[in-house]
Amino acid sequence: MIKTALSILTIIVLLPFSASFAQKIDKQKQDSLHQAKIKMDVDFINPIPSDKIADIGTGAGYSLIPIANHCPDCKFAVEDIDSTTCNPVTLQKKIKNSGNLTSINNFTFYYGTEKNSPLPSATYNKILIFDVVHELTYKKEIFEDCKRILTPSGSIFTEEEFKIVLSDNGLSIKREQISLDSGNNKYIKLFECTTL
Repeated sequence: MIKTALSILTIIVLLPFSASFAQKIDKQKQDSLHQAKIKMDVDFINPIPSDKIADIGTGAGYSLIPIANHCPDCKFAVEDIDSTTCNPVTLQKKIKNSGNLTSINNFTFYYGTEKNSPLPSATYNKILIFDVVHELTYKKEIFEDCKRILTPSGSIFTEEEFKIVLSDNGLSIKREQISLDSGNNKYIKLFECTTL
């Protein structure tokens, strides 16, 4: 009876600590997956200071800021349709929370529509369109606009689950690589595409 009472008391005392420990381990696992994803993305895109990079559908900078941190001398055109989520204040907070490795001065903000962007034609040698393709109502129009702003030898980088979305929109896959979607614990693919 005393042994049972001690066992129950031990469980009651240790249970909150074990739950906290499990949460800590889960957070460490998520952080580790996120860092692995960032490394894969950066290695695949290989940003260098001379690149002219446009990020379409930037949102709060979840994908862009970690990439920018790996090339703090790069300049980025940031494009979205929502200025409440994608703005200098939001991105500055994301930069600060990620270690201040890049500067808000490296980003120029543009706001477009669901069908196109105000970005200048034939200007960007790398276009990022991460974690947004599935949300696009006008995929064909956005990919046409990406082709318009892309330099002739440039590439569009995207992460997508289905190749068909890319080929259906006039893109030719140059390279592909399996990546992690650290938010959903599943595999996705990174694609480097050129225009057909």
